[in-house]
Amino acid sequence: MAQARVVIRGAALEKGEHLLKTTKLASLTELINVMFSRYGRHLEATWEVLPAFDIDERDSLAKSVPTVVTQISLPAEDFTFDESISRL
Repeated sequence: MAQARVVIRGAALEKGEHLLKTTKLASLTELINVMFSRYGRHLEATWEVLPAFDIDERDSLAKSVPTVVTQISLPAEDFTFDESISRL
């Protein structure tokens, strides 16, 4: 079996320990194996879904997108009953 040493940062280690309690896995090695096997393809497929824009690019893109305004007309008057409701 191939082996590798992994160094995990503090916040990620805390999250890993929390996941160990939640999943009841025995070790961080098992947790990493589960994460790679279950979520590896998803991570690979979605890693660069949207390009990263800087603030100026995002603002200019937002200004170039047209805004659609739909006017909604209200009814002329509220509906009223002409007869009393007697069969309840």
